[in-house]
Amino acid sequence: MQKNMGKSLSNAMKWSAILAATLLVVACSDKTEDKAGTENQAKTQAQKPQTSIDRLIQWPEKDLRQKARQAVMDQHWYRPPGDSALEYYLALKLKLKTPDESVETALVDILPYAVIGMDQAIVRFDDKEALRLEGLIRMADPNAPVLARVKADLEKMKARQQQATVDAAEAEKKKAADEAKALSDAAKAKEDAARKAREDNAPQAAPVVQAPPVVQAPVVQAPPPPPVQAPQPVAPQPAAKQPVTPLNTPEPDYPREALLSGIKGQVVAEIRINGAGDVTEVRIISASPRNVFDRTVINTVKRWKYRGNGDPTTVRRTFVFN
Repeated sequence: MQKNMGKSLSNAMKWSAILAATLLVVACSDKTEDKAGTENQAKTQAQKPQTSIDRLIQWPEKDLRQKARQAVMDQHWYRPPGDSALEYYLALKLKLKTPDESVETALVDILPYAVIGMDQAIVRFDDKEALRLEGLIRMADPNAPVLARVKADLEKMKARQQQATVDAAEAEKKKAADEAKALSDAAKAKEDAARKAREDNAPQAAPVVQAPPVVQAPVVQAPPPPPVQAPQPVAPQPAAKQPVTPLNTPEPDYPREALLSGIKGQVVAEIRINGAGDVTEVRIISASPRNVFDRTVINTVKRWKYRGNGDPTTVRRTFVFN
């Protein structure tokens, strides 16, 4: 009986050891899976593209406020990207996480400028700039009326951007294939050249060639050279005048009263430029509606600068306020 009890105790201890080993393997497996899941999540977050706001939000609050005030003083409302008042105040809003009256007031004042910039980018078919401003406007005010007004245009731009991304990927793929083919062709050419060199260097029996009989050539008197005539001088051709080239031609600002009233229009102006590239006169050819956008066009165009060609030039420009 004691022998049976000892055998049972030995079996129980054996099964306990097997169960403990099994639990240890399962626990290690769970930890490995958790670690792999954490690494995958971190990798996915690292692959997420960083925006200007993601970068600026890491700055200290004091630096953000100082840069925001400086951007307002420089009238950098929404440009240049990454260094504009709109982006600094949006970063402050997200960083503080609690309503701040000064930040909210600044965003309300700056938002109309961003709306104008987005409208102008849409008119210019500048997809990248229009979508950048759309994202900033949506971040500042998700219910901004302008987002509904230009929704169709923005959807078209997003589709074009996606297609551009696909085209770029295809171009990169084709470039890689072309480079691989070029390397393969170069290796093949090198191998062919080496094989030809080996064949050329192989010893060959020299053929026996009999020298031809020597024939005395008759002496022929060379004719005297013809007289050399002096080249006729070629009259220089006048150089063609190069067209004037814009150097500094900023777009006219959208009048605040027209913007607040929702007024749209178009102005056609005739611009006279002297030989040095300075604008000497701006004449309004047509304006719709009249006396709304004329003054901002004249005041802005008078400050334009071209690279002159030495002659007075007259050009026409159409300005769309939409």
